[in-house]
Amino acid sequence: MSLAEHNFPDRRRLFTGLAAELGEMLGEIVRKRRKASIAMPGGTTPGPLFESLSHMPLPWSKISVTLTDERWVSPEDPASNEWLVRDQLLKRRAADATFIGFKTNHAKATGGVTVTDRRLAPLMPLDICVLGMGPDGHIASLIPGAEGYDAAVAESNKRSTAGLVSLGAAGSPDRMSLTLNAIASSKRIILLFMGQEKMNIFTDAKQGKGVTPVKDLLAHKKAVIDAYWAP
Repeated sequence: MSLAEHNFPDRRRLFTGLAAELGEMLGEIVRKRRKASIAMPGGTTPGPLFESLSHMPLPWSKISVTLTDERWVSPEDPASNEWLVRDQLLKRRAADATFIGFKTNHAKATGGVTVTDRRLAPLMPLDICVLGMGPDGHIASLIPGAEGYDAAVAESNKRSTAGLVSLGAAGSPDRMSLTLNAIASSKRIILLFMGQEKMNIFTDAKQGKGVTPVKDLLAHKKAVIDAYWAP
């Protein structure tokens, strides 16, 4: 595992710095490979990042955007991560990007895994995977205690996605998530989190303490991680 930490005095400067860094990364990847792939998280945290990126003069037509996880609701539902990415990122200059969503017509996320894996196959391994982190140390929808969690984080799981059910999870208990192996195999992982509580979880995870998905990610031998934090 490779880890670099980037701490900022406030959230405004964090988002400005991270947007600039992602813009440089994506531009360089396209120059070298003529295409780039990036997975984005849902939730309330990345809004300012999406807004900044949408204005950037990047070669968006050569960039594929997907998700780290999805709530199993209609893409037209504001609870959907696809809805969030389309509403806040894929506009202005970024409207030219190709979007690849997770949601299928299957009633349950577990039923859609084969179809979604097939969609994602041309992007794997991802060039960049941007992750948020929950107050329990979960990443994407790898939520401890969820039905399907053990399989989703298993070292033997070679699939790109997994279906999970986490009762009480916001938006929808039924989720699809990138597996831990799919996340860890990304060429660059951006871990974005804020506040002292989450810094405490991150610090414990670095030291191998606790039982959290972020600890498992930090312990993964393949992972190349840049952690971005502000109070």
